[in-house]
Amino acid sequence: MVELRRDVALDDDGAIFAEYRLDLVRYATALVGPSEAEDVVMTVVGRTVRRVRLSELDNPKGYLLRGVLNEARGRGRRRKIVPLDHDLVGPNSHGLAEVLDVLMSLPVRQRAAIYMHYWERAPISEIADAMGVGPGTVKRYLHLARQKLKGVL
Repeated sequence: MVELRRDVALDDDGAIFAEYRLDLVRYATALVGPSEAEDVVMTVVGRTVRRVRLSELDNPKGYLLRGVLNEARGRGRRRKIVPLDHDLVGPNSHGLAEVLDVLMSLPVRQRAAIYMHYWERAPISEIADAMGVGPGTVKRYLHLARQKLKGVL
C-alpha cells in the first residue's frame, strides 16, 4: 500500500485526505462497486473529521480503510449483492464477467481481503491491522474466497 509521502505536512488534514483519496476510492470500489465508492469514502471521511482531526490519528490511512470497510458492510446488509455492469467488462473478456460476478458475490470482508492482498499486494499483517482482525482471520477470509473462486478460474 502507498505510504504517506515525506513532503506532505502531517498536520494538514486536507493534504492527508488528498494523499489517500485514490487508495480509499479504489478500495471502496472493490467493496461496493463504482457507483457508490465516492459516496462511501466521503461518508467515512465526513464522520471521521467531525470527531477527530486526521493529523491526530496514529495511522490515518488504516483508520479510514477500516471505516470504508465498516460502511461497505453496513450497505451490504441493506443490499445483498452489488450488481455488475457487464457492459464495462467487454465482449472479449474470456470469462472475466463470471469471475467478477463471483468476486462481487463474496461477503464484504472476504472481498476486502482479496482486494488488499492481490491488488494492493499488502502483507497479511497489514491487512489484519486495516481490517481490525487477527492475521489468522485474514488467512481464513482469503481461503474461503479462493474456494469460491476455484469453480470459475
